[in-house]
Amino acid sequence: MDVTKNQTQIRAEISWLWQRENAYDVQTDSGAVRFRSYKTDVSDDRIEAIWEQSDVTLEKDASVKYELDYLTRRTVGGTLDIGFLDVRTLLVINYGPGTLVVSPCESCGWKGPWDSVSGVNVVPPGGTILLCAGDAPWKVALLENGLKLLATQDNCKFDVAVVGKIADVPSSDSSSGSSASSGSSSSSESSGSSGSSESISE
Repeated sequence: MDVTKNQTQIRAEISWLWQRENAYDVQTDSGAVRFRSYKTDVSDDRIEAIWEQSDVTLEKDASVKYELDYLTRRTVGGTLDIGFLDVRTLLVINYGPGTLVVSPCESCGWKGPWDSVSGVNVVPPGGTILLCAGDAPWKVALLENGLKLLATQDNCKFDVAVVGKIADVPSSDSSSGSSASSGSSSSSESSGSSGSSESISE
């Protein structure tokens, strides 16, 4: 197989419906906001992995910390460990009812799309952020790997996804540590241990 022909696509669209006054026909329209293809090969421009969690719940004033170089999710037969070297896309959907604040962690903060560790994105109830790096991926380093999500004003339920490049050599003996919680989180930051690469452990 010619690996240079493999591609990853990142796509975002906005679509909407409306009904004209005194009319029964519903009008539809859509617009492409972002569409980009990347080669999935051996170059530095490649994209190799996506990590996501759905229906994560945070109580009011609680936060969760994601160490981007060591993320874990359940999969068939065990858990999948994904360690990002860089990030191309960050997606966060907030179902509310509270407001979700997305930012670097205070310690080991991943600057990512922000100019500094003090940068934030505020996602209102029902809101979504989709941040794409284009041709300049956001690097992940050992001491710059922490992404924080904080629920304010009320509880939050959210989805989060990260797309990027992972470490070259899979780790078969990664240390046992907890990643960011995938279910309910009712206390302060939960975190995972440092690591890298992608592996499946039973």
